Amino acid sequence: MEKIKFIAPPDQMGAQIINVPGFEGEIFKVNFPESIGATDQSRWFDVIKCTWQEAEDGNWTGRGWVEEVLEYTIDVIIHSDYVDFVIRLTNRSNEIWNETQAFNCFNSEEAISIRDHEGKRHWIRSEGEFKRLTEIPRVFGPRPALQLYSVEGAPEGKDIPFVDAFKSTPEDVAIEGWMAIRSMDDKHMVAVVSKPALYTFQNREYSCIHSAPTFGPLKPGETAAAITRIYFVEATLEDWYKRMRREFDAIDPENL
Repeated sequence: MEKIKFIAPPDQMGAQIINVPGFEGEIFKVNFPESIGATDQSRWFDVIKCTWQEAEDGNWTGRGWVEEVLEYTIDVIIHSDYVDFVIRLTNRSNEIWNETQAFNCFNSEEAISIRDHEGKRHWIRSEGEFKRLTEIPRVFGPRPALQLYSVEGAPEGKDIPFVDAFKSTPEDVAIEGWMAIRSMDDKHMVAVVSKPALYTFQNREYSCIHSAPTFGPLKPGETAAAITRIYFVEATLEDWYKRMRREFDAIDPENL
């Protein structure tokens, strides 16, 4: 079986994941990150300079920076049915960041077997139960196709400036820090999971799902790590979830 491939232009944030088992011929797009930094002054891709470099084993390393503001590295690690993105963020400013985030986008718009613009095959978990995304409340903000959700155990969306700015987060709703999409034949699925997870994001227009990690508070010069994993599996939702919880319970992003 051919190994999953990650392909990135040298100086662009957007990349592709191809040769995925169970999704032959499909193209998945990623923008890691679309925005990153302190949640009250996160920097978007249009001001971030970045580079990518491929290693001999098919893994990749990315680096991005905004002069005198921030710097990050991304280690892209390819596995048989998932891809890890280990991100390390450094505060290069003179300010204390009380909360941080990476707005990581996984886009399935060009993957015909999985894309789901109506959200009917999107799944989440809330209050200990699996739920279709269409079963939980939405808030229709200025861009009605997108939605953000608070994560259980994390600050509420209204208390995260980056999230609150979208005006698309329902109150009194919190979900676990992952989102998944089942394939049209209901045999395969993709999922994004982060640790630690700060909030989740979904945009029906592009059939994209985000699990945004946090790096916690950072003082000037400090660095912290987080992980976002993209799963491509043939499994039931329940079996994948048991596996994911077992794997993520053992993960310490700082030691990856």
